[in-house]
Parts: sequence; C-alpha cells; structure tokens
Amino acid sequence: MFLLVPCLLAADLIAAPVFTVRMTGRAEGIGLTARKLAVEDAQHQALVDVLQAMTNTTDMAPFKGLLRQASRYVQRHDVLRTDVTGPYTEVEIDVHFYERPLRPDVAAVMLPRLPRTPTVLLLIAEYIGPDAETLGPTFHIADTLFKERMKEFDFSIKGIQQLLDHYELSKLLSIINGDITEAAAFARAHQADVILIGSASTTHEPLSADTNMMRHRASVVLRAFAGPDGKMTDIMTAQAVVQGVDVMDGGEQAVRDACGKLIGDSIVAVTLTMLTLEDESRVIIEVARPKTFEHVQALSEIIQHIPGVYGVETLFFSESLARLAVEYSGAMAFFSDVISGQRIAGRAVEVTRCVKREMSLALR
Repeated sequence: MFLLVPCLLAADLIAAPVFTVRMTGRAEGIGLTARKLAVEDAQHQALVDVLQAMTNTTDMAPFKGLLRQASRYVQRHDVLRTDVTGPYTEVEIDVHFYERPLRPDVAAVMLPRLPRTPTVLLLIAEYIGPDAETLGPTFHIADTLFKERMKEFDFSIKGIQQLLDHYELSKLLSIINGDITEAAAFARAHQADVILIGSASTTHEPLSADTNMMRHRASVVLRAFAGPDGKMTDIMTAQAVVQGVDVMDGGEQAVRDACGKLIGDSIVAVTLTMLTLEDESRVIIEVARPKTFEHVQALSEIIQHIPGVYGVETLFFSESLARLAVEYSGAMAFFSDVISGQRIAGRAVEVTRCVKREMSLALR
C-alpha cells in the first residue's frame, strides 16, 4: 500500500525538506531480524513509489544505485503496526524522506534521459538599491547568469527580450509580482516547457557608524511553472551578503551571488518538471506475443525507417510481451497506417489499440 500522508500534498512534496510516505513491507520469519528486514522492504517500496511519482515512469532500472542506498534518503521511520501472518512478519510504517539529496540525485539520473531538450523562459526582475521601486527593476544579471549556465546543459533559453515585443513592461512586472493564477496563465500562453518567474531585491545597511563600508543583502525568490498546464512545480529561495562601499556595485554582486546559489536548484526543477509533461515526442508500444527477440529486432528495424522516427529502444522483452519506446515527432495516424500490415517472419503487424502516444500491436 502506498499512501502520501495528508500533510504531503503536491506542493509539499516539492518544497518541504522532509516528506512522509506510508508503506507496508514484509519479510519471511519472525523476531527482531525479520522485523528489521520487513522495515527495509517497506522503505525500498516507498522509495520506488516516490521515484515513480517524481519521474512519471515505472522503469526503475536507471535508479538501481539510488534504491540500493534507500536508507540514505530516510530521516527516520515510525512503525505503526507489526503483524505475524503465517511464516511472515509484516509492518506498516511512515517513512520520512529527506527532500535533499533525493531531488538532485533523481535529476542527475534523468537529465541525460530527457526525451528532448527543454525550452526554458526566464522572467526575473532585479530591484537593486533604495530607489529601485521608483526607478524600476533591471533584468540583465539573472538573465545573463542563468542563460550562461543552462546553455552548458543544452537547454534552449529565452529571456525578456523575446517578451518585450508582445508585452508592456508594466504587465510583465504585474506577472512577476502577482499571484500564482496570473503567473500560471502567463506560463500557459507561451511555447516553453518550463517558465522561471521571480525577483531579486536588496537591502543596504552600514557596518558601523565610523566606516563607509556597507552590508549589501540580496534575496531571490524563483518559481517554476510547467508550460503546457501552468502548474507551479517548484519554488526556490536564496540569499547572499557582500560588503562594499557602493550601493549599486554591492547590490549587483549580492544579486549575482544569490542567483548563483539557485542555478543547481533551477536545473533540478527544469529536469523534474520536464518529467511531468505529457511527452509528445515519445511513443510507447506494447507487442503481444512477439515469441522471439529477433522478431522484436525486426519490428524495431521497420519502425526505425518510418519518417519522423529518430530512435527505438527495447524497454522489455519476453515471449509473451515486448515493450518499445519510440522517439517520434509525427502524427500517430500516419505511424499507425505505415506499421499496419508490415510482415515479420510471415506474421502481419496489426494495430490493436492506439490511444494518444500509446500503441498496442499484435503479430498475427
């Protein structure tokens, strides 16, 4: 049984430093050793369910390393009940997982496995200095820093320059400083996978009465939204402090340092947000009764030559069922028409089901 306890809502799973999962586990035998093994089984199953929820996949093969060290992500567990049923000991526990380092580790595994390059839209305002509210914000510090670092991961980045042709600056500021509903509507209006919306602000205070040195403190708040549905998927904050004489120079450096602290978190947020999107470039195909792996290979070869296909991966094989992942950017009707009637070792390919980007085939 998998249950996120009531305190763990969707936003809490993202933002809380610790989140809780309720799970049952069992082990053969009775006594303290069996109870310990049952708890470990429950922790393992709980982590599997968390990974599936975070990554939107049931394929746990890439996470073998994480699953082998499930206890690394567990703050503690609370045993709710222990039962002995025949030769087995069964426990029900609440597992309290650390958000960190789990999210960064999951993102590190999935980043090279993303089905396509993320498109990210940045809208980050910087209010630097005591007159910022009157003079208005700048947009170049965070924009430049995030673009430089994210391009290292081959993300496609858009900034405020792509928006000013279509929006008045006052409207963009309203979106930045407005509520989630307004930001979500803005996110849905753009052809970007992930939209990062936020602001940086600074405060300035003298170190002491007998010096002109000042303490410049920057605070940055950044929200991540999924483009297709506008759902907020993460919220990130950071602060930085620098010392200096000049308000603007010190404020800019503090903003730069605070934004730098969020680069890693933002890459994690982009990666995990991408996994929540309905993937329009990936087709999952189930093949009933393929009989031999050679027949699956022959089917893969046929699929590989369909226009618009740029990759085929065998996810699973048995004589009764095979599962393929196809990287395909075209229309499913065309794909279905091309594959139907193809012959493999005298057997015809028949499309038995096609719903969105999922297809079932049979070899007759």
